Amino acid sequence: MPDIFVKPENTKSETPLSANHSYNVRMLSAFCENPIGIAFAEQASDEKILLFLRRHFITNLLWILISVALLLIPMLFLIFRSEFQFLGTINLPLRFTLILLSFYYLAVFAYAFINFLSWFYNVFIVTQKRIVDIDYSNIVVHNVAFTKLSHVQDVNYNQIGFIRSLFNYGDVFVQTAGNEPSFEALSVPQPRRAAHIIGDLIGKEAHKA
Repeated sequence: MPDIFVKPENTKSETPLSANHSYNVRMLSAFCENPIGIAFAEQASDEKILLFLRRHFITNLLWILISVALLLIPMLFLIFRSEFQFLGTINLPLRFTLILLSFYYLAVFAYAFINFLSWFYNVFIVTQKRIVDIDYSNIVVHNVAFTKLSHVQDVNYNQIGFIRSLFNYGDVFVQTAGNEPSFEALSVPQPRRAAHIIGDLIGKEAHKA
C-alpha cells in the first residue's frame, strides 16, 4: 500500500489551527476540519491542514455488495448443485476444485482491495496556503495536483438527488485562474460546509492582496 500520508516528527500540527477544535483523522474519516496526525509529502513546515476530504463512505456500498455477492456464489453453487441436472454432471477432482476456488477468491479480494484503495487514497486537502488534490488510479500510479489559494477564483457545490440529500454529500468545484486546471472534490460529505470553508479562505487571501 503506497505511503502517501506520513506524520512528521516534531510537528506543530497537533496545535489547534483556529478557535475551532482539532480532530484526529480516523481510518474511515471522509470529512475532517483542522485534522491532526496527518501530513502530505510536499507540506511546508509552517503549512497547516484546515480541511481533509474524501468520498463519502456510502459511495462504497455498490462494490461492497458486489464483493459480498461474489463471495457467496461458490457456496450457493454447492447448495443448489443438486437442483440443476447440468451441475450434477460436473465432477472435478478435489485438488483442482481447491485451486480454482483459491484463484476465484483471490480475484474477488483483489477487486475489493483495489476499490478500497481507490476510495482511501483519493483525497482533497485544503491548507491555509493551497489546495491539494491527490488522485489514486491504481496500485502504482497516483497524481498530486496543487494550486495556491491566491489562484482560486470561485468555489461552488451541488447536491442533486434524494440519496445525496439524505446522506448529505455532493460535489465541490474549485475554479482556478488562467490555464491551471480546475479542482473537483466529488461525492464528499457536507459539501456546503466544505465550500464555505474554502470560500472564507479565498476571501482572506483577497484581503491580503
